[in-house]
Amino acid sequence: MRSLVDRLQALSKVIAEICRISGTPDASIGVLHEDKVIYTHNYGYRNVESSIPPDENTIYHIASLSKSFTAASIAILVEVGKLSWDTPVRELLPDFKHVDSTINDEATILDFMSHRTGLAPKNMLWLHEYAGVELRRSETLRMVSYLETVFGFRKQWLYSHWGYAVADQIIQRLSGQSWGAFLAHRLLEPLGLNRTVTEHSSKIDNVARAYMALSDGTPYHLPRPSVEDGVIMEGAVGVQSSVADLLTYSQKVMQAADDQISRNTTSTEGSPLKQVSTLLENHINLSAAPSKLERSYALGWIRTMLPGPLGTVGLNPMYVEAMPLVGKGLKEPRMVYHHQGSLIDYLCSIHLIPSTRTAIVVLTNSMSNNDAADWLGQLLLETVLDNSEPNDYVELARTSVETSNRLWSQMAEELEDARIPDTPVRELSEYVGSYYNVVKDWHMEVWVGEGKLYMCHQDDRKQFYPLEHYNHDTFTWLLTRDQTVRRGLFPVTKTEYYILAFGQGEDGQIDHVLWRHDPSVPEGETFKRLSGSASEKGLPLLASKGKQNVLGAKG
Repeated sequence: MRSLVDRLQALSKVIAEICRISGTPDASIGVLHEDKVIYTHNYGYRNVESSIPPDENTIYHIASLSKSFTAASIAILVEVGKLSWDTPVRELLPDFKHVDSTINDEATILDFMSHRTGLAPKNMLWLHEYAGVELRRSETLRMVSYLETVFGFRKQWLYSHWGYAVADQIIQRLSGQSWGAFLAHRLLEPLGLNRTVTEHSSKIDNVARAYMALSDGTPYHLPRPSVEDGVIMEGAVGVQSSVADLLTYSQKVMQAADDQISRNTTSTEGSPLKQVSTLLENHINLSAAPSKLERSYALGWIRTMLPGPLGTVGLNPMYVEAMPLVGKGLKEPRMVYHHQGSLIDYLCSIHLIPSTRTAIVVLTNSMSNNDAADWLGQLLLETVLDNSEPNDYVELARTSVETSNRLWSQMAEELEDARIPDTPVRELSEYVGSYYNVVKDWHMEVWVGEGKLYMCHQDDRKQFYPLEHYNHDTFTWLLTRDQTVRRGLFPVTKTEYYILAFGQGEDGQIDHVLWRHDPSVPEGETFKRLSGSASEKGLPLLASKGKQNVLGAKG
């Protein structure tokens, strides 16, 4: 029987093929096993134009892998008595005022960080071109206050970045430091994570350039995301790190967990990691349906008992009928902690097997035509497990890319099939105006130019979309995959997302538009038309700080 290192080293061609199929120009990979780094592998180029390869110290945006760092920061504040896991958020943040009285009075930061509030995600109201932010950090609580209740409080899991945006507000308020400063001083520096940062600096070298895959897999260079300390969603997606640092971090998490759980305590001598049993325990099942083997969410970590499906918060569930079972043929169940991260230009994954002190980290510098980092992570995991019935990840990469590309033409076909021909349309000037959400911190502007109707968000007319009449008072703005890539947008493949349905008031005049931008709210959101500009109404405007680029729809 080949050794584990031999099995891992034999994967080089498979890794390269998955990256080629997916449209991923580089991948940095590391495996820790039995507390030792036994394997690192680097594929491709961190800078395609200059043919510069990555290494285990190359820095990438790690997107939603940031969540466990933010949760660990909250745990430090719990340990020193600044709050408890049961403290209602309203007692910590007086400006938090949710319209649902139960959430307003009872929701804790643990509820938010375990995604069990039942609140709608509304990702597309803070994302912009090149994944730029459309809201200031100061708008966080105003937005959270009106998120719709999709599920009953603590009844069902619904993934949302807003819980970690609330967490970074709490960290700043209770510590007197910014989220990034607290993270650096209380967590990163004590752990020795010298290649993990929360802000951009020209002094940092060996950084992966950012790309997004065109439909044929060609990498298209985009600006690196500038989400960082001080920008909205910092606590959800604001960390940058390397394979070497994430392996060290994973090792320290598993060591602290072993110590604290075995001694029934909340701290470990010499470690900044506190309350680790709470960070890693089951807070809500991923599915409301009964399951024989556990699939649950902790705090910044997903718990899955193998054999079972992984990749829960990655992109691949959009491109396959069902995620494959990982660990088929195992002699006994194995608990795996894992998470995926998806950010315009970057995809990543992490998997921990505490029973063998194993960690698997995959970082890539492209939003590919599938979630390559997820498939690579699962491939490496099954190689470590050496289970008798492994999945064919090359075939999964191929079929998921085919589905990803097919969805774009399928949306165009669906729109055409449902079109009602020859319906009347009003004078285009009747649709002109600014349409606001309930709390009036986000709006779309509609105007006429050269006989056509156009739309933009937050008064940014540099990034506009032509609207095509569909039927009656409904218009579409469907893009192709390649148009989406060149605009640096998250690749949304839901037809209803590209439909705007204008509606009239009692006087027969257009006074609102309905947009189905959040799949968890199928009825859509209504934006009311207001007269005049945002400044004339005294409404908040997007702070101009260049391109502030952040993450994709899931994570």
